[in-house]
Amino acid sequence: MNEIALKESDISKLKKYPLDGIWSTESIIYYYKKDTDMKSILLKKLFLTADKRVNRKIETINKIKESELSTYQELVVPDDIITVGGIKAGFTISEVENSINLHTYLENINISNKDKINVLKKIGKLVRKVQCQKQEFYFGDLQEFNFLIGNNNDIYVVDLDSSSVTRKKPLETKYIIMDKKTHIISKYKVNKATRSYPSINNDNYCYNTMVLNFLAGEYINRLDFFQYFDYLEYLYNVGIIPREMRDIYMNHYTDKTNELVLDYLDDIPNEIGRGCYNVYKALQKIKK
Repeated sequence: MNEIALKESDISKLKKYPLDGIWSTESIIYYYKKDTDMKSILLKKLFLTADKRVNRKIETINKIKESELSTYQELVVPDDIITVGGIKAGFTISEVENSINLHTYLENINISNKDKINVLKKIGKLVRKVQCQKQEFYFGDLQEFNFLIGNNNDIYVVDLDSSSVTRKKPLETKYIIMDKKTHIISKYKVNKATRSYPSINNDNYCYNTMVLNFLAGEYINRLDFFQYFDYLEYLYNVGIIPREMRDIYMNHYTDKTNELVLDYLDDIPNEIGRGCYNVYKALQKIKK
């Protein structure tokens, strides 16, 4: 990767890039310049620039660039390293024009449930595809804010400097941190800081959780064991998810390797909107 030397005064003149409702705890994104095709190049400036942290990110990006992953159009890989005062401080990255993050897309009531499920299917196919290539790659923090939806509902993955390529260091994974149930399941390999070591179990769990939370309109992974399993039985009994899909979700908390629910998304009724969990809670109150 090439290095671009900047001063703090250079960055202070740049316009901040709107993050579409995201509050980043890791970096600030700026508009940096236009390329030869007049597309915007962004600058991602990290808050923490400790050598080990940044070097790990650079190592990850370089491994992606050197592998077949670099041919995947869905992966938005950083281009150059930015240094400020001689310290590596971030990266440049191409803007995905006319895009919104997946969280905003799924929250939009004007977008059909069918379109939303089709986008989730595209993401699931990408997760499966990278698992089948030779290079050992894990998204790590696989969650809605790290996916962008562009023209024609094309999907793009950002924040790849926080992913893992043959790396054994634990990663900060949103859904693992939120779900205390995973902290006692050995296959997730969660350390004392609730960071988990990258694995196929983690990526499959995170993808499946995105789908389940989308249907519910809630963070279902936060529920305790009893509520979680009872809710899955409800979804199965009323015909929202098939038995196979229910079983995959139940196996999140067994020693079995996690599978993707991708192959069963077509079984979800198109007329089902978000908010299934609210209906479930209302029924629970009536039973009481």
